[in-house]
Amino acid sequence: MRVYDTMSKGYVELKLGDVVKMYVCGITAYDYSHIGHARNAVFFDTVRRFLEFKGHRVIFVQNFTDIDDKIIKKSIETKKTAKEVSEYFIAEYIRDISALNVKTTFAPKVTDHIDDIIKAVQELIEKGFAYEVKGDYGYDIYFHVPAFESYGKLSGYSLEELDRHRIEPDERKKDVKDFALWKSAKEEDFKAKSYFESPWGLGRPGWHIECSVLSAKYLGVPFDIHGGGRDLIFPHHENERAQSYALFGVEPVKYWIHNDFVTVNGEKMSKSLGNIVRIRDVLSRYNGEVLRYFLLSSHYRSPLNYSEENLKAANKAYNYLLNTLTVIDMEIAYLKTFGIDREGFVYTSYLDRFIKAMEEDFNTAKAIAVMHEFASHLNKNVYLMDLNSLEKAFKEFKTMGWILGLFENYRRVPVLTKRDVEKIVEREKARKEKRFDIADNIRYEFKERGIYLIDTPKGTRWRT
Repeated sequence: MRVYDTMSKGYVELKLGDVVKMYVCGITAYDYSHIGHARNAVFFDTVRRFLEFKGHRVIFVQNFTDIDDKIIKKSIETKKTAKEVSEYFIAEYIRDISALNVKTTFAPKVTDHIDDIIKAVQELIEKGFAYEVKGDYGYDIYFHVPAFESYGKLSGYSLEELDRHRIEPDERKKDVKDFALWKSAKEEDFKAKSYFESPWGLGRPGWHIECSVLSAKYLGVPFDIHGGGRDLIFPHHENERAQSYALFGVEPVKYWIHNDFVTVNGEKMSKSLGNIVRIRDVLSRYNGEVLRYFLLSSHYRSPLNYSEENLKAANKAYNYLLNTLTVIDMEIAYLKTFGIDREGFVYTSYLDRFIKAMEEDFNTAKAIAVMHEFASHLNKNVYLMDLNSLEKAFKEFKTMGWILGLFENYRRVPVLTKRDVEKIVEREKARKEKRFDIADNIRYEFKERGIYLIDTPKGTRWRT
């Protein structure tokens, strides 16, 4: 199994033990989540699912940033505390991604781990990687980048490029590249009730230190896979790596995996362009599995363009796969109900090709293409297949779907009772005799029980 590793800048062979430890950066909870967040959540959930399918036990941690400048700004605007703001948007995020079949993860909040963060910052100061400067209500603590020799290795930036990429200018810094580990409280922090006691006075953590602390606490160091969006490579993950290495003396992560952006009608999503597409807005018009299918329809390291046209195409393609699963299941139920079996059809498996696609850098786009080939094969041969082949095909198709997070709520087509069979035979006779009122009444009786009769060239089938 190969993956593109951001640190190595190339493909590497994944070498994993029985237990795989994964950490993926979560949302900053200050607004409703958008489809960029959804792509990240869905892709890494799919990675997790595939690894579990391969027999690994995956320990998956994805944090919630519930203290941050943006949360504080929202807090002041809405006249709520930072805690109230973050808790509301965390709940909304969980609601959104649950509709996308993202499996439950362990999701620690930053504010529940302030003592752990303070301890880590103290240790960085003691080791000579951090220093104090006077702030408004205490001291700011900065990580001194020149003290860490391999800074820039993850992002690939040179020192000159790093100087130009800094986003927190501060004349108190020893070096322009230095970044905050702890921030002394300011007036807005008091308004939002977003401050904590520390050895350096009242304040709150910097952004980057939280992930170093949380990943180490719950996964240990080193852990296997660190994921996130491509926009996090610098400065967030570069800084995270520096902090963790400085704390523990080893490379903290074995494999760094980053997904690309979602664009909207060919443009990057941004508030300035007014083209942010929220998950909840898409879910108001489409099934969550349709959005999930769309998010996996392009390779994770390629940009994914969102448009109404592309989503409609995804909806059509997803429903084709779902209908295939249903047709196979209906035929299984039909053969079992009437005690029929057939002989002579040689079943063709597509699962190995699907797995191979996923083993090549988690290529969900290629895996979906294999599913469509499989669906075409099944639809062409469904009425020729024996019961054993149909059962195997259903299981294989459902397995592919499970790995991709599709068909989670699918309900099996039931095997009918002897009385039901008699009713179906009676209805078919009535249709032949053009007594459509009797046929319609029988159809309605089944419908009242949640069973929908379907007339096909091969006779009556049904679904729930």
